Amino acid sequence: MAQKKFLPFLFVLIFFSNLIWAAPKPGDFVAQGPAGQKKMTLTFDDGPGAHTEAFLNLLEKYQVKATFFMLGQQAKTRPRVAKMVFDRGHEIGSHTYSHVNYLKHLKNLEAKYGNPGKAKDKAQADLLADMKKTRQILEQTGAKIQICRMPHGIDRPWIKNVAKQEGVVLVNWTFGADWTKLPFEKLKNGYIQAVKPGAILLFHDDGKNWEQTLQIVEAVIVAAREKGYSIVPVLQLF
Repeated sequence: MAQKKFLPFLFVLIFFSNLIWAAPKPGDFVAQGPAGQKKMTLTFDDGPGAHTEAFLNLLEKYQVKATFFMLGQQAKTRPRVAKMVFDRGHEIGSHTYSHVNYLKHLKNLEAKYGNPGKAKDKAQADLLADMKKTRQILEQTGAKIQICRMPHGIDRPWIKNVAKQEGVVLVNWTFGADWTKLPFEKLKNGYIQAVKPGAILLFHDDGKNWEQTLQIVEAVIVAAREKGYSIVPVLQLF
């Protein structure tokens, strides 16, 4: 009897645990969704590129919606493709304008000014201007930018502060390796093994090995479906 009485409490605990995950605030840094549901996310960085449409066609084949963290520079160069991503029902997030490594940028400013405080203020101002510029470009697609993935996944208090000012949640990933030189089978198996509740998988829709990545994405979708997972955009995951 005690075990049966405990079960409703367990379900309530899981429910409220998921509610906590459901509301990340601007400036928060998250790298995984709630563990209480069989939901996961596919994310694509560095586009839109010359091969983004191939990924869109694959996702459409399986009726999957994903999240594309776009570079403002790329979206400015390929506005038609950026708009196509939004029009097909996918989520768009910022990946900053040109993939600057802001930790290196800060170090360069420290060397230039010889004053850590002044350098950090300038780095924050530069990042805020970058985010605003990128938002202006990406929102021409019709999307509302609420999430950002920093280049290289960097996370520092001052970066969170800028994200809070700009009103975006910082989103990292639970697994990603399609840019590495791992053998195809090992790479594919790594992604499939990473299919877990709350997983945020990182891919690149216009990398050098885009054809290989395309095959891996399809394998992940098939494996996730077989395991009973729903694949949703980032904000729906939370």
